[in-house]
Amino acid sequence: MPSIFIPKPPIPNVPFLLGVPQLVRALLFQPANTVTLGAQAQHGLWASAQVAPSWGVFDDNGNKVINPDNVYAFGDRSEYRVIDYNVQRGAFGSFNKVIVPPEQTLRMTKGGTLTQRTAFLKSIDRIIGDTNTYAILTPEKPYFNVNLTRAELIRRSSEGAYFLEVDVYFRTIVENNPQYSTTAANTANASNPPALPPVNQGNIQPQTAVPNSVQATVTNAVASAPL
Repeated sequence: MPSIFIPKPPIPNVPFLLGVPQLVRALLFQPANTVTLGAQAQHGLWASAQVAPSWGVFDDNGNKVINPDNVYAFGDRSEYRVIDYNVQRGAFGSFNKVIVPPEQTLRMTKGGTLTQRTAFLKSIDRIIGDTNTYAILTPEKPYFNVNLTRAELIRRSSEGAYFLEVDVYFRTIVENNPQYSTTAANTANASNPPALPPVNQGNIQPQTAVPNSVQATVTNAVASAPL
């Protein structure tokens, strides 16, 4: 059976619709106007292209403590809580809005050789058990004073056994300086100066409540008493 040739138009019949790429169209559809960016948008686009994105977990000395191939996902959770309390007849009142320590999540990927993947996992094991604080750097915002609290390793069969995905969970450490005060009052200038608060002067040896001389007198009196 001989082949049948179907003639094709020299220009594809691509309509001009939202989401359709700018292609050469048939004469029936007019080409779209060229989209241009303003001067400020052009400068911002150029500036962002000149700086490499900053992603990673760093210690206080600026050293990168985890070295993945990519940071696949990032999440930051911030939460505030309002305290509720009971009042009469089953009603409730609210007061004192407080912040909960924020939590950050990173999904990191790592491939390469067996040695590189092993070093990557060891770098996570090295810091997950310590109490040091680190910094998470993102292109838009840094997150300081965080500590690694959990890590989850993911292996997908569709991606092969030589590709790792690790979810690492951080928590912001909130440090407060303790303040101490005393309730002991100095009553030296009071109307009754002896009314000073008790002062601890160290350990005192226990003593018999009744002196020995009194005990001897009582013993003799009892012995000479008539029966």
